[in-house]
Order: sequence, then C-alpha cells, then structure tokens
Amino acid sequence: MAVALCGLGPGPGAGLLPVPDRRRGQADRRRPDRAGRLEDPRTLTEYCPSCGHKVELRLIANRQLPVCPDCDTIFFRNPKLVVVALIEEQGRVLLVKRDIEPGRGLWGLPGGYVDWDEHPEHAMARECEEECGVQVEAGPLLSVQHVMLGTEGIVILAYRATRTAGEPRAQDEVQQIGWFDPASLPPLAFSTHRKVLQAWAKELLTRGAV
Repeated sequence: MAVALCGLGPGPGAGLLPVPDRRRGQADRRRPDRAGRLEDPRTLTEYCPSCGHKVELRLIANRQLPVCPDCDTIFFRNPKLVVVALIEEQGRVLLVKRDIEPGRGLWGLPGGYVDWDEHPEHAMARECEEECGVQVEAGPLLSVQHVMLGTEGIVILAYRATRTAGEPRAQDEVQQIGWFDPASLPPLAFSTHRKVLQAWAKELLTRGAV
C-alpha cells in the first residue's frame, strides 16, 4: 500500500485547529533566524578572547583553523543542535505551520534549537510548549541527522513524544497547528522532517494503523 508523503495541502485526513486571534498592531516578537549569517568559519574569530592577540590560520588535522599564536588556543566551529518532536495520536501527527524563516508558511514538526545548558529532551519539551501550548514527555530517540547550511553545521535529534497536558494551540512563531495522517501531509519546510515522517508512515503500515 503506497503512502503519500506530501500533497498539495491538507486533505481529508487532516485536522486543522483554529487559528488564534492575534491583536492587530501587536509587536512582532518573532526571533531572528538563530542560524545567523553563513560565514566562513576560518574568519569568524579575529582576536583571541583570552589574551587579545590576533589569531592566525594553521593546518590542524587537515583543516585550516584559527589559532592564537600567543596562547595556542584553537578555535573550533561546533555544529548547532536542534530537536524536534513526533507527537502521534490516533494515527495522526501534530504539525505546525511556521511563522518564521526558514520555511515560513510551510509545515514541520514542533521543535527548535537547544540552549547551551539544556538537555535535548528538556529542550524538546520546552519547544513543544512554546510553539503548541502542550506539555509532553520525551520518548525514544528516533533519528539523528546532520545537514549543512552553507558553512553552518546542524545536528537534528528527533524524539517521539507523548502529550501529557494542554490542548494544541498556535503560539508565537506558529501560524497554525493541525493533526495529519500520512496521506494528508501538507507541504513541509525541511527534508529532515520528511525523513522522520517517512519512517513514521512505514511504522504505521507495519502496525496496520493505516
């Protein structure tokens, strides 16, 4: 049985939730794109933050990296960490229509960036509450993906999550929320989300849920 993974829009198996009434003239509180500018990582550090000396490029482990010639500090460029949640109920998955770039106006799994002091599971739960107004409990880790956006490395962790409290309602950074079965998925913002949903659709077939 074939399962469609991206239609032209929500179909019969989609349940769109009411769009919240946001007051006209309300200040735009959308955060800027936290991925920032896509610059060459070799040029991001010009002066050493420890001693103030001008850094230079050196070949280290076959990579050109900024190094402080005074204190020998090496400046590595680490990837950003993103978490997303797959919340399934009655054979349908909860998706959000994004109100920020990248992918504004397209749909995706709820999620976002992990702060430096957060456990990924806690970040996933926080993002679900911020975007959907629901509290969730983290389940198994479904996948780990890596993508490059220019010179920016992104690692995406996808968790299965169970809703424990709250009714889904679009919050800041989200235009709309809906429940979708595999055959009625709307246009998606990210290929990484598509891969998670493809695996979920195959799992539903195995379970005989579709």
